[in-house]
Amino acid sequence: MKRFKKVHYLLCLTLLSGILGGLFGSQVVFAAQENSSSSFLLPPNQTEPPVEEEVEIITSFPVLSGESGTSFSFEFQIYYQSSEPKIFEFSLTPSPGWEATVKRQFKENEPSVVAAMEIPGSEYPSKYMVKFNPLPGNLPEPGDYFVTLEVASGNLKDSIKLKAVVTEVPPTYKLGVVTTTGRLDTSAKAGEDNTTSIKLTNLGNGIIKDIAFSSIKSEGWGITFSPDKIESLEPSQSQEVDVVITPPDRTIAGDYRVSLTARGAEASDSIALRIRVQTPTMWGGVGIGIIAGVVAGLVVLFRRLSRR
Repeated sequence: MKRFKKVHYLLCLTLLSGILGGLFGSQVVFAAQENSSSSFLLPPNQTEPPVEEEVEIITSFPVLSGESGTSFSFEFQIYYQSSEPKIFEFSLTPSPGWEATVKRQFKENEPSVVAAMEIPGSEYPSKYMVKFNPLPGNLPEPGDYFVTLEVASGNLKDSIKLKAVVTEVPPTYKLGVVTTTGRLDTSAKAGEDNTTSIKLTNLGNGIIKDIAFSSIKSEGWGITFSPDKIESLEPSQSQEVDVVITPPDRTIAGDYRVSLTARGAEASDSIALRIRVQTPTMWGGVGIGIIAGVVAGLVVLFRRLSRR
């Protein structure tokens, strides 16, 4: 009987120790799991795996739009992953008739960038821009134009294709009127046809149509234009027009002002001229004769009076 009690006690103690060991063992396991989430220690003879090298060009706006003749600026950054810094070279392939350069952002007046040192995993990568514009004298037709940007360091490289959408330039209308001599004064004889010339130039990029002429002048004056109408004037085109100015016969010698206007359907311009009117030769001779007669009469009168 005593032996049975001893065996019973031993079994109870074994069962109790098993229960307690299970409880404390689970806590130890849980603690180990919690600690493993915050840190992980490699065995003494094992190193971290190497970082895989990667480079990528990032831009938020790979497509830009503008009128013909516009210069386009594409902003971009380089995201680089590796274990050490590297120098990346830039290369650009633009559409024919275009040129492209890489600049640091907000540093357009500095020299172009051909290569740059990049730090892997940088929180604030350097910012660049691709300046893409037509060659001097080239006004591109509306359409799509491309420039390919590539960054490379050895075998590590990436590229991106940027697109510029060129739209048609809205037409502008501007007409210019000047004299062919460049002067704003001329002389004219009363009672005669006096011819001067003006030149019309289309200073805009749209066609100016149905150009007619008018004038503001003193009463009795005659002003005519030849030709008296121009159907159309192309951009940058010029045309001369003869203006015949006829002051009345008995216009007093002096300076007079006339205004000439060329008006088209889309634009107009005016020019003011000072006209110096001269007395015709015939009337000058008559005037001289009258003055000579008056003088001769006075001389005769004085002689008669002196005899008395």
